[in-house]
Amino acid sequence: MTIRVARKKPDSYQHGDLREALIQAGLKLLSEQGLAGLSLRAAAQLAGVSHAAPYRHFPDKQRLVAAIAERGFRLLTASMREELEGCRSEDGLERLLALGVGYVRFATRHPDYLRVIFGGVLRGGSALPELQAAGDEAYGVLRDVVALGLDRGELRGGDSDLVSLTCWSLVHGLSTLLSSGAVPPPTSAAAQRELVLSALRLLGRGIAGAAPTP
Repeated sequence: MTIRVARKKPDSYQHGDLREALIQAGLKLLSEQGLAGLSLRAAAQLAGVSHAAPYRHFPDKQRLVAAIAERGFRLLTASMREELEGCRSEDGLERLLALGVGYVRFATRHPDYLRVIFGGVLRGGSALPELQAAGDEAYGVLRDVVALGLDRGELRGGDSDLVSLTCWSLVHGLSTLLSSGAVPPPTSAAAQRELVLSALRLLGRGIAGAAPTP
């Protein structure tokens, strides 16, 4: 008796989660080859699926880039919130320090996502509602802590957005230096945490000395 084995269609998918596999493949391509090296065809090949399979989820490569960036924003938000939830103090500055630690931890654990989010590859995809919502959520975590700290008099600076931008700029700059290897990474998570806290506390105190005596 001859047993016939039914062959699956070329575009059938065996990994279980096609969208997730394509996001991970796209992230790898972006990190190794940049935007020029990313295409739906290349992502499909890396994920081990047919060239037609990606179109089930992404009409073009910019939608794939946007999905990768959205995932990055979600990871960033989760990292900041985890630190915030572990903060035992209700003081505005201490909670702001916790957010900084969460931001740097995300950046050093997920440098490829950091580069996708802020590396200039989004272009038109940044206008997509789901990506905009993910970015707004991440910024909102920071701004809410800043606004409450200002209202309570625990922080100073007057404008919530200006203070948020200042804090974000410092933490993002430090994150970029660490994640890119431009600055030797701390030898442990505790050392990295202390570095972030020291930098943010310096920001909080300011670096201006006393005015010289005329």
